Amino acid sequence: MSVNRPIVGSTAAGVGIKYIPVDRYEDDLSIQCDAIGTVTFTVDWTNDNIYYDTAAQSAINLSGREGLKTPTAAIWGNLIASGSADVSGTAGFPVNFLRINITAGTGSVNYVINQS
Repeated sequence: MSVNRPIVGSTAAGVGIKYIPVDRYEDDLSIQCDAIGTVTFTVDWTNDNIYYDTAAQSAINLSGREGLKTPTAAIWGNLIASGSADVSGTAGFPVNFLRINITAGTGSVNYVINQS
């Protein structure tokens, strides 16, 4: 078993989505989310290989690259159904990406992701 350093970050304030790549070879993941201000959000996971950087999308030719999907075409599972305060969730299986989807409010979300 290896222990990775935590992934620590924040979302932008207001409605929007933050995509977070994680170590897909680790099968024990926990996330702690702290709501800052007024915000409603979900945390979702996918095993799809997404490309989420719009600048990179235009810089490379993606034709013929199997397995790459846009975030909207990926299949997402829910990890935290509805957060509006401090909340945590765990996944006992490997994932490729997490997304924090702020659906309402003007606040932001601070997060800490641990994998081992």
